[in-house]
Amino acid sequence: MRIAGRVKQKASLLRALPLGVVIPALLLCAFGVAFIYSATTDFELVAEGLAHSSGYHLRQAAFVMIGFTMMLCIALAPPRWFSTHWYIWLALGVLMLCSVLVFGRTVNGAKSWIMIGSFGLQPSEMCKPLFIIALAGYLRYHQSIDSLGAFAWCLGIAGAFLIPIMLQPDLGTAMVFIPVVAAMIWVAGGNRIYLGSLGLAGLSVIPGAYVFGVLKEHQMKRIEIYLSGLSGEVADRSGDGYQIWQSMTAIGSGGFAGEGFGMGSQSQMAFLPERHNDFIFAVIAQETGLVGVGLFIAILFFMVTRILRVADKTRDPFSRLVVIGVAAMFFAQSAINIGVVSGTLPVTGITLPMVSYGGSSMLSGFAAIGLVCNIAMQPVRTMGKATF
Repeated sequence: MRIAGRVKQKASLLRALPLGVVIPALLLCAFGVAFIYSATTDFELVAEGLAHSSGYHLRQAAFVMIGFTMMLCIALAPPRWFSTHWYIWLALGVLMLCSVLVFGRTVNGAKSWIMIGSFGLQPSEMCKPLFIIALAGYLRYHQSIDSLGAFAWCLGIAGAFLIPIMLQPDLGTAMVFIPVVAAMIWVAGGNRIYLGSLGLAGLSVIPGAYVFGVLKEHQMKRIEIYLSGLSGEVADRSGDGYQIWQSMTAIGSGGFAGEGFGMGSQSQMAFLPERHNDFIFAVIAQETGLVGVGLFIAILFFMVTRILRVADKTRDPFSRLVVIGVAAMFFAQSAINIGVVSGTLPVTGITLPMVSYGGSSMLSGFAAIGLVCNIAMQPVRTMGKATF
């Protein structure tokens, strides 16, 4: 009877699932699976029976199903697992990031992967939700967050995650952390001067990494290409500037309505590297044009606004901070990815959340959505000490 009662309770909780968040997330996943299929399949050769689909889209669909299951598990977990034991998630995240520096495998110049059999796990992706929980857990117990000491502790928690990430080096993921930290501290009532200094620190991440030689040679070259573009020089379109040139060509050739699904020249002729991964937005833009891009961004924007609505409704300080952190994570990562693909920012190697190919990114995104669902499904109550 007790087990049946618990099952009934969990089923009733699922009816409170925030569909305004979950459905847009699944639509973004559908975009991803569809355009991964388009980007990795030579339809002309397949039609003639000379080739088969690469299967990337099937693996991505499997990642979506695993991620969705993880989301439901997190959504149904007791809230105290996150709010009370935040320091455990902090330790787990730091341990994962440090372990990759010792046991990790280097891919594309960054030691960011741990191989588990044939599956590659990227801890820097998985640790983003853990960081949000950890920082929210600390902020929950500090009403005087505008003090220098409390601000320094926040930076210490952020540094515990950022330093191992920069040592890999994974510049793209590091850039996402700064807006997340700033948004959470701002909502917690942080001092504006300290927030301003944090903003300056965020803007100096790339220049600082460049000046102090933290970056690998290929990353230094990417920044040099970006700076040469700002000065009006034309990048080497057949050399180091090839990828970004092909990406911008794909976006520009999409026009108003696009070239059609599976008909993008940059993807079908394999001109664009990483077209199924970090640069999938360029494929979407080329094949669907302004119409498709507008729809995609509208779905993404709607999801973020619905996440913020969950934050507005909750009265628990910890829960509000977690939701704000998740919203900032999705917004910042999407903005950086689109900025990179369009040539507005230097190439850093960052995925488009819920869309780009990859299990780690997908699981991280669904874990973050699961946290939002967990909070949205709970009765309105206050568990924390802070009152912001």
